[in-house]
Amino acid sequence: MNNTRVKCYHEVEELLAEVEGFDFSNNPYQSYAFLSVYLKYNPNGRFYFFNIYENEKLVGIVPFECTFENRLLNVKKFRFIGYRDFNYEQYICRDEDMLKVHTIFMDYLNSLSYSVVLNIYDVNNANPFYDILIKTGVKKTSLQLYSCPCLHFCDDFNAFFTSVFTSSKKRTELKKFQRKLSELGNLKMINVCDKNSYDTNLKYIKQIYKVHAERFAGVYATSFFGSPHMHAYYSELIKSLMYYEKGYLSLILLDEVVIAFIFCLTNGVSLIDWIPAFDPAFARYSLGTVQYKMLFEEICNKGSYQLFDYSKGSSVYKRKWAKEETFNYQFIINLSDKNPFAFLLYCIDKMKFTFKVYLRRKGVLSWGKRTLGKLLTFLKPSQEKKPSVKIRTTNEIPKDTFVLNYSTINTYPIEIREAVLSAIYQGKCVVKVSREEVVLAK
Repeated sequence: MNNTRVKCYHEVEELLAEVEGFDFSNNPYQSYAFLSVYLKYNPNGRFYFFNIYENEKLVGIVPFECTFENRLLNVKKFRFIGYRDFNYEQYICRDEDMLKVHTIFMDYLNSLSYSVVLNIYDVNNANPFYDILIKTGVKKTSLQLYSCPCLHFCDDFNAFFTSVFTSSKKRTELKKFQRKLSELGNLKMINVCDKNSYDTNLKYIKQIYKVHAERFAGVYATSFFGSPHMHAYYSELIKSLMYYEKGYLSLILLDEVVIAFIFCLTNGVSLIDWIPAFDPAFARYSLGTVQYKMLFEEICNKGSYQLFDYSKGSSVYKRKWAKEETFNYQFIINLSDKNPFAFLLYCIDKMKFTFKVYLRRKGVLSWGKRTLGKLLTFLKPSQEKKPSVKIRTTNEIPKDTFVLNYSTINTYPIEIREAVLSAIYQGKCVVKVSREEVVLAK
């Protein structure tokens, strides 16, 4: 009979030391590269880390935090660390050890002197962890949260492109957008995925925060990627992920200025889309879709990845490419049949999260985020509000006309840049550009 045991501890340093030497999870959110930075900037949780051993060999790690504890009621509530910040939660272990780790851990929780309620969020139904939780015999509630669109690559991009965009008109239109972008200036794509490419392209990586801030101005973006107070965290996280080859950053540059990026996590076989953004001044050029086309074409040609996972959420831009999907679920689990207080906590969570899922499906939560984003924009100091810009036409025959170099106008107000790019897209002659106005020839 196998000898099993569970060790509980609370120190972040000990967890990181264990994870660094036991990096067997295929989930990049649970890699040392991610956790070491995340826990540095989020150090104050009531952490309960559990090492799972079989015959004195470490087979799994369970990184939990306690969200409720009452000694009088003799109950505690746990959830995985990274609640709503991570995706695809699971135990840190090999897939083939998942059932073993789960069985040992559940036996351990049931042996404790207090009752346990678990809130396990963002479990994907393509993960063996999902099947294990479905089959468990304890009192539980399963809630479907998000769809996760995804696509598989093939070696022949043309065949892949045709299978995704079955309409030749749509394919021609997307190629036209890409051609018009390339005609604006020096357009190129750079992909960052390891230490060398990170160190080489650091000057470009620093530009992505401005792109995100402009793209999501007036929107409540839960990642806060473009917020200045988050720059230190994300800068350190990107560096760590690249150095450990757990990240992938695709950049589109025009005249040495980053105009779009896709920040992904990777397990070496799949890319998990996490934080994308594009310069909104290029709205006429369908820049976001063009970037995915350029990225997918390179991946198909190189054969470097098998799957692109758009992660949670089914936005329209994801549906343009993804023809498959998985789903993320939430499990609320009551491990005690005898403690009425544990059952009460379980019922409260069940009602609360069931109602939240209902609001999400009705679009109420999305509406709330949009409204909050507009409110925060309105409340910004007046000096941060949009400046007044002017777009006019002239009858004068210009001696010299404006020649676009995006690096010279990148710091101009977005309304100015958008007016310039839209005029060029329509074939109009741009005579003069300043921070206050755009002059077009009739």
